[in-house]
Amino acid sequence: MADALAARLDRAVKAAGVAIVGVSIGDPVNKATWKVQPVSLQAAAQPTIDAFDPTAQSVVDADVAAAAQLTSRQKDILAMCALVVRAKGLAAWNAMTTPQKVAATFAEADVWRDLRVWAETNL
Repeated sequence: MADALAARLDRAVKAAGVAIVGVSIGDPVNKATWKVQPVSLQAAAQPTIDAFDPTAQSVVDADVAAAAQLTSRQKDILAMCALVVRAKGLAAWNAMTTPQKVAATFAEADVWRDLRVWAETNL
């Protein structure tokens, strides 16, 4: 619960124009324990923290929008992987069943993930 609350608060503070790096939630029911990083921005973030209602419709709407954006990004990445698989062999792609296309797309996505992890680790 605290992770979801922190993500919601983080979005709200950033939307209010305070350029924080992140938030931490001490006691979820005690806003005095909600802190931002860097600490030097606590005073600027405090009015947003004090007014923050995690059950407000605007906060719930922001959660839904963030989830939709993540899903869209993931679909874009998978579509790119499908395009790569298709480009590697159009005739083979056209002969595949849908489950085979899905398996090939996810296999290509794994390759891309492994390359990204390698780059993040070594570059």
